Amino acid sequence: MMGGLDTIEKTMIGGLVVFVASMLLLAGLCIYASWYAGTHPDYGMTTVKTGDVTWVCLTDRGKTIGCDTVKEYR
Repeated sequence: MMGGLDTIEKTMIGGLVVFVASMLLLAGLCIYASWYAGTHPDYGMTTVKTGDVTWVCLTDRGKTIGCDTVKEYR
Protein backbone atom coordinates (compact mmCIF):
# COMPACT_ATOMS: atom_id res chain seq x y z
CA MET A 1 0.00 0.00 0.00
CA MET A 2 2.71 2.49 0.93
CA GLY A 3 5.32 0.91 -1.33
CA GLY A 4 5.21 3.86 -3.74
CA LEU A 5 5.96 6.47 -1.04
CA ASP A 6 9.46 7.56 -0.34
CA THR A 7 10.97 8.00 3.13
CA ILE A 8 10.16 11.72 3.44
CA GLU A 9 6.48 11.16 2.67
CA LYS A 10 6.28 8.31 5.18
CA THR A 11 7.90 10.51 7.81
CA MET A 12 5.47 13.35 7.08
CA ILE A 13 2.45 11.03 7.32
CA GLY A 14 3.76 9.56 10.57
CA GLY A 15 4.34 13.04 11.97
CA LEU A 16 0.82 14.07 10.99
CA VAL A 17 -0.66 11.02 12.72
CA VAL A 18 1.30 11.74 15.89
CA PHE A 19 0.27 15.42 15.75
CA VAL A 20 -3.44 14.61 15.34
CA ALA A 21 -3.31 12.03 18.13
CA SER A 22 -1.62 14.49 20.50
CA MET A 23 -4.15 17.22 19.65
CA LEU A 24 -7.04 14.86 20.38
CA LEU A 25 -5.45 13.86 23.70
CA LEU A 26 -4.89 17.50 24.63
CA ALA A 27 -8.47 18.40 23.71
CA GLY A 28 -9.75 15.54 25.86
CA LEU A 29 -7.65 16.67 28.81
CA CYS A 30 -8.92 20.25 28.43
CA ILE A 31 -12.53 19.09 28.33
CA TYR A 32 -11.98 16.97 31.45
CA ALA A 33 -10.25 19.82 33.30
CA SER A 34 -13.06 22.20 32.41
CA TRP A 35 -15.70 19.72 33.59
CA TYR A 36 -13.81 18.98 36.81
CA ALA A 37 -13.35 22.66 37.65
CA GLY A 38 -17.03 23.32 37.04
CA THR A 39 -18.32 20.43 39.12
CA HIS A 40 -15.80 20.38 41.98
CA PRO A 41 -15.55 23.83 43.54
CA ASP A 42 -12.62 24.32 45.87
CA TYR A 43 -13.33 27.54 47.71
CA GLY A 44 -16.62 28.90 48.94
CA MET A 45 -18.03 31.46 51.30
CA THR A 46 -20.71 30.99 53.90
CA THR A 47 -22.37 33.48 56.19
CA VAL A 48 -23.12 32.79 59.83
CA LYS A 49 -25.21 35.06 62.04
CA THR A 50 -24.46 35.03 65.77
CA GLY A 51 -26.64 37.46 67.64
CA ASP A 52 -26.28 40.83 65.93
CA VAL A 53 -22.96 40.03 64.22
CA THR A 54 -22.83 38.43 60.78
CA TRP A 55 -19.69 36.47 59.96
CA VAL A 56 -18.35 35.54 56.54
CA CYS A 57 -16.41 32.29 56.55
CA LEU A 58 -14.10 31.07 53.79
CA THR A 59 -14.30 27.32 53.20
CA ASP A 60 -12.15 24.88 51.26
CA ARG A 61 -13.90 21.62 50.34
CA GLY A 62 -16.16 21.86 53.34
CA LYS A 63 -13.51 22.83 55.90
CA THR A 64 -13.61 26.34 57.37
CA ILE A 65 -10.40 28.27 56.79
CA GLY A 66 -11.26 31.48 58.59
CA CYS A 67 -14.03 33.94 59.44
CA ASP A 68 -14.35 37.73 59.61
CA THR A 69 -17.21 40.07 60.29
CA VAL A 70 -19.17 41.38 57.33
CA LYS A 71 -18.23 44.98 58.24
CA GLU A 72 -14.61 44.28 57.24
CA TYR A 73 -15.73 43.41 53.69
CA ARG A 74 -17.81 46.55 53.10
